[in-house]
Amino acid sequence: MRPGIRICAAAAALFVVPLAAATPAAAQSGGRNEYAVKYVCGTNVRPTLSPAVAPGTYYTAINVHNPSGEAVPFVYKVVLAPTGAPGGHTPLTSPFRIGEDGATDVDCGMITRALDAASIPHGPFWTGFFVIQSPTELDVVAVYTSAATRTGPVTSIQTERVPVRRR
Repeated sequence: MRPGIRICAAAAALFVVPLAAATPAAAQSGGRNEYAVKYVCGTNVRPTLSPAVAPGTYYTAINVHNPSGEAVPFVYKVVLAPTGAPGGHTPLTSPFRIGEDGATDVDCGMITRALDAASIPHGPFWTGFFVIQSPTELDVVAVYTSAATRTGPVTSIQTERVPVRRR
């Protein structure tokens, strides 16, 4: 092999090795693109639960769209971020697929079920990150709403496009 070709092969290997996924679930999904979506769920009835957040009820909906022309697998984990202490996280899920030009919605109920299934305690108000890993880029948008009471009308709404982080 000529010296120039050896250098090119070595340089190419440097780009391929970091693409290896760290866990079996991530390996099945490809895991090269990651989205860390902030979520806020539940009712903060007393400012002592989370002094940085006003009393009220908070909801997060995470919209995930696959803009590609083929089905795409992805995995996710839920990370809890309690005030003043590190939180736990769920294991990565088994991969599931979003069809071509398909979409799915993740809400506080799904986040709660994932935390409960992993036996990660949370209170009536909890925040953290919903972390998605996928082999291809996705459109990920978080929708945050809040109300003064659990049954009251929405008093605020905010959307945020979540950027991709390459791993």
